[in-house]
Order: sequence, then C-alpha cells, then structure tokens
Amino acid sequence: MLLLQVLIFNNIPAIGMISPYLYLLFILVLPVNLSPTLILFLSFVVGFFVDLSVNSLGVHSCASVAMAFVRPTVLKLLQPRQGYEANPTPIIANFGATWALKYLFACVTIHHIVLYFCFTFLSEQIGFMMVRMCINIFLTMLVLFVCEQFILRK
Repeated sequence: MLLLQVLIFNNIPAIGMISPYLYLLFILVLPVNLSPTLILFLSFVVGFFVDLSVNSLGVHSCASVAMAFVRPTVLKLLQPRQGYEANPTPIIANFGATWALKYLFACVTIHHIVLYFCFTFLSEQIGFMMVRMCINIFLTMLVLFVCEQFILRK
C-alpha cells in the first residue's frame, strides 16, 4: 500500500493537494485488539515514509498518529452489541458496509482535518482548504472502500 501511495497516488495530476491516501488502509485494518502503542508507532512509521517520499515535513506522520490515537474511540463508539470477537479485523466482510462507511468516514475525516490544517492553515485560504479537504475525504473514502471491498475479502 505504501508503494502504491508513493509511486502512483502521489503522482496523479490533480488540482493542488487532491489525492487519495491509500496508505491509511494499513492503519485502518489493524486488528482491534492490537496494542494502542504499537498502532501509534506503526502509524508514525507509515506516515514518516510518506513524508519522506513527498518531502512534506512531517504532516503525514502527524495526521496518521492523530488518526491512530482517535481510532480506539471510534471503534468503541461503533462497537456492535455483541462486541468484537477475539481478534477481529475491522473490514467490511466482518461488520458490513454501513459499519465500514461510518468507520472510514470518522477516521479519514480526523486524518484529513489534521493533515490540511498542518499543510495550509492560513486564514485567507480557509474556504479553499475546506473545499479541497471535503473533496479529498470523499475521494479517499471511495478508494479505500473499493480496495477493501475487492481486495480485503475474508
């Protein structure tokens, strides 16, 4: 996923910083019961490699770690009545499309808010930044949902 992000998705010609972030799927599909410290570490490492590839001074690392930090809370809020199994992977095949879309939306939105505010937090560009962020949230969710639907089957 990291190679696809660096070699393909970061090089798609688009307007400004509009690009799907496929590397988020790695963080999102980590098992629910995995140590939060390990998830934070892995998120930092993945974000760091994306930062190195696009020379972005740590914004992807920051956004990835922020998403990983909020992920347990999102999973707890979306927890099914019967709870999570012993070591489930949060994917569509295990919890359904509706659950997955809520999970993706919450996590991707957190990631993008942190990412875009780190990239361009200038008061005169706030409106344009919000439009780009919303478009990119939708595009990233679409790519992640399709990849999860067709690649990460149980």
